[in-house]
Amino acid sequence: MNYCYNCGHITPGEPAFCNHCGRSYDVKLCPRLHPNPRSADVCSKCGSRELSTPQPKVPAMWKLLAILVRLGLGLLLLYLTLSSLIAIAKTTQFQQAIVCIGLLLVGLWLVWSKLPDWLQDIIRSGVKRKRRNDDD
Repeated sequence: MNYCYNCGHITPGEPAFCNHCGRSYDVKLCPRLHPNPRSADVCSKCGSRELSTPQPKVPAMWKLLAILVRLGLGLLLLYLTLSSLIAIAKTTQFQQAIVCIGLLLVGLWLVWSKLPDWLQDIIRSGVKRKRRNDDD
């Protein structure tokens, strides 16, 4: 998806040109769609002088502002997620569930360690076979 800084429209996908105003995104394109830098007067591959008009350059300050806004929103989302997880973790029901899951895992490891080697090998090969079948 590309945003055109000339007309302000968003074009879905990975287009070479804006669907609304027809300008190219950040490069000059010849009729054969060879990409060329903004400063080019002639196509570097085919020599065509018919080059597209690129959209206006985005000022560096706007790019920096966009990065800071994304970073700020990401940090805010991280803070909200962690604070909600901490609030949930303080409840007794959650702590009891964690203890139950931990005890279940310890029990399963104890049972696994007491199984004979031949049975462990059969279970491992069955799991590997299932993974191969799922990948296909």
